[in-house]
Amino acid sequence: MSNRNSLRVFWCSLLAAALILSNLPSEGWPYEAITHFASNHWFHFILYAAIVAIPVTIWKRKYRFMLSLVAVLLVIALGSLQTFIPGHGNRSQNAMPDLFGVAAGVLFGLNLRKIRDPRPSSGRAKPPYRNTRVI
Repeated sequence: MSNRNSLRVFWCSLLAAALILSNLPSEGWPYEAITHFASNHWFHFILYAAIVAIPVTIWKRKYRFMLSLVAVLLVIALGSLQTFIPGHGNRSQNAMPDLFGVAAGVLFGLNLRKIRDPRPSSGRAKPPYRNTRVI
């Protein structure tokens, strides 16, 4: 499998993990198994930063990135709407770390993209600074 395909599979698995993490009911053994991660704001921040940084870095076309961003925002919205469903815990407090993680992921991904593919200059550089002061 190529490097890009493996990153796409990793991205899909991270997105599925975020979806499961934010939509499990607050009763039963699955939630008890992940309750430490479901309530940890730093884990949410890092998870969403990684989910957003991958497509920003590797996908060149804007529509692919925008579709991935829509998917991420949909997962955040579904997690926030769980407050209104009986049997689910109040996890709307995770929305802010999730959104800050999205912003950090965009910035980190743009930096990685710039490091990976630096744009060549146009050849017309500014002349060096000259001191015109006469002594």
